[in-house]
Amino acid sequence: MVDSKTPTVVALIPARAGSKRVPGKNIRRLKGHPLIAYTIAAATQSQVFSAVIVSTDSEEVADIARYYSAEVPFLRPPEYATDKSPDIEWIDYTLRHLSNLGREFDCFSILRPTSPCRQPQTIQRAWQEFLAQANQVDSLRAVEKCQQHPGKMWVLKGNLMKPLLEQNTFELGNSQVNHNLQPPNLQPPNLQPPNLQ
Repeated sequence: MVDSKTPTVVALIPARAGSKRVPGKNIRRLKGHPLIAYTIAAATQSQVFSAVIVSTDSEEVADIARYYSAEVPFLRPPEYATDKSPDIEWIDYTLRHLSNLGREFDCFSILRPTSPCRQPQTIQRAWQEFLAQANQVDSLRAVEKCQQHPGKMWVLKGNLMKPLLEQNTFELGNSQVNHNLQPPNLQPPNLQPPNLQ
């Protein structure tokens, strides 16, 4: 819970270098800019954060993050940058090291570079909602509507595909869900990357 004064909050942007599925994903180009640039821009333009800090194990990512106005006060150690490293490890490491540098924050927000369509206004709305509920909650999580009804989803069990739900309501003649309920046609917003001048 947050006390009555306006709390200080830091944006933490995780951007390790070693993605196995999409190598270099955090710095891949999207509309002329590295993917991470859009998250840095949204965080900065929201004016919610006292600091925007990128946690990375890569000098290349660090240089790009700094170019787009984020801070990278130190690199993340390799043991906290594997594909099996839980978030809590790098978060704890980052917050402790910031504290050792005399920088303490009341709250933190994790903003992943893999959500480049996130808008500053979304961050502002989330922060206002959190502040309005701060005497009742200690965290906030962003979610979005599922693109597909869970009744149409499948999971792998060994070499077999099984319905996600025990009774797959979409089997022939057994549909109990309105097929007209299609997910909306989602279009990414017109992204405004940071001013490079």
